[in-house]
Amino acid sequence: MPRSLASRLLANLSAVLLAIPVSGQSPQPSPAPGAGQSAVQAKQEVPVLRVTARLVQVSVVVQDKKGEPVADLTREDFTLSDKGQAQNISLFSIESTHAMPGPPQPAPLNVFTNRFEQKGGTPTSVTVILLDALNTRFEDLANARARVIKFLGQLQPQDRVALYTLTNNLRVLHDFTSDARSLLRALGLSQGYVSPQLSASEPEPVTPTGDAGLDALQGLFNDRVAANFIANRVRLTAAALEAIANHLGRLPGRKNLVWVSGSFPIAIGLDAPSSATAGPPEHRVFSEEVERAARALNNANLAVYPVDARGLIVPNIGPATPPAFSPSHRGQRLGPPPSMQSLYPPRENIDTMIVLADRTGGRAFYNTNDIQGSIRRAIDDSRITYVLGYYPTHGQWNGKFREIKVEVKRAGLHLRYRRGYFALPELPLDPKQRQVYLRETLEGPLDASGLGLNIRVEPIDVPGARSLKTDVQIDSRDISLLPEGERWVGALDLLFVQRGPDNKDLAGESRTFDMRLRQENYERIRKDGLVLTRTIPLAAGATQLRVVVRDANSGAIGSLTIPLTGVLPKGS
Repeated sequence: MPRSLASRLLANLSAVLLAIPVSGQSPQPSPAPGAGQSAVQAKQEVPVLRVTARLVQVSVVVQDKKGEPVADLTREDFTLSDKGQAQNISLFSIESTHAMPGPPQPAPLNVFTNRFEQKGGTPTSVTVILLDALNTRFEDLANARARVIKFLGQLQPQDRVALYTLTNNLRVLHDFTSDARSLLRALGLSQGYVSPQLSASEPEPVTPTGDAGLDALQGLFNDRVAANFIANRVRLTAAALEAIANHLGRLPGRKNLVWVSGSFPIAIGLDAPSSATAGPPEHRVFSEEVERAARALNNANLAVYPVDARGLIVPNIGPATPPAFSPSHRGQRLGPPPSMQSLYPPRENIDTMIVLADRTGGRAFYNTNDIQGSIRRAIDDSRITYVLGYYPTHGQWNGKFREIKVEVKRAGLHLRYRRGYFALPELPLDPKQRQVYLRETLEGPLDASGLGLNIRVEPIDVPGARSLKTDVQIDSRDISLLPEGERWVGALDLLFVQRGPDNKDLAGESRTFDMRLRQENYERIRKDGLVLTRTIPLAAGATQLRVVVRDANSGAIGSLTIPLTGVLPKGS
């Protein structure tokens, strides 16, 4: 976002109440978003505002001895514990690879949504292939692309695959489809990328000057320069993972991220356990960006399948070093473990692959040229999945890793699921930090789905200007409230930004909608929903409106991109 716009947005950080009473009634004279969809709404649960609670969902793959999915288990067949404490399974569902039926009728004119359940043909299981050019040498990524092309040539009708790429930003080459030709065409149109940040992450060698002190100073400077490039790669990579997780969070069923990369710069949970304790390390050492990515992966229940783009590595002579953390990795390592001397980048990247896969329910694939087979295994894991949801009773949101254990009563079955989560606290954010979250979501190429949004837009004429009336309907089931005396308390941060055809920001404004609801208003919103209305002066040349909404209590975020070319009259 340009600094001028960012400055203007930051100037609006004071909590400004939107010009609408907390009544939950549809604004007049325009109908509320979703009008005309009563047939859809009648089939949905009655919306209930929820008090802030931590729902942990675990996607479980169950296979028999032959590796075939098991599809006939019930809730009573499962037991689940959180760090040894038995938990009540509050939610249970069985998901398979098929498309959800479309809505019985199209959305009303000029109504836009980020709610997958309101879109026809939404898949119940998806796989994103992320080609990581930022952290991969050009020749390794070229080889990986060739193997991805081979995989796409064998795509099956039930597969739903998306192609993303990461350079200095995250790009969507193609969103979810089972059309192999369309995916191949999109991949063919993408350009190769040589990552200057990857090469700059290796410190430059010191040129001897004959002065030991000067040489040491030069080495320290080179190390710091390289460290800055590494930190920037971590920041960009973490932001990409967060954006993907936020985008997929609302989708039902199993969600897979196949991360094809030559190095994995994010270290998650790799600090060694103390000598006095046994088992995996508990504490995490995160930067703020990595912590946010971990939180998003937790919330989205997204399984990560790291795939080493370097393929088969011919080991040098030397002893192999076992992973720092590998409690259970059946089927994850293909071929012999790579030796310390053969790795570029260092051993820690392999450890990161293993930990990231294990803690999200995926698999790590390295030291193999069968990249296409690795992708196929990730997709096949989604054929039948069991989704278990529970509300943790521990009350200890202290940042520590909490191990999840799932078991079934039937013998001889193999389970794969995420082995735990970081119990990250929801820390209160000041207005500046909250605004940063909104802006970073705004800059991403994907709409976030953590908050369900329906937005109706209508161009209107006001004296001396053209304006756009926006009715923002927020799914009341996604709004989190905290009890405070006789009121229900919460807040929603909103950001509106208009962009031109060159994707440059032309105008923007931010607002905070504070809620201190009496019981009667709570009941009214639960019954009628929450609609916020804002009239926005249109900037000259605006072709796109992006809206971002964030729940201050839970941190859930939703965004929506609205093309104005089909909304505004021709010639506007």
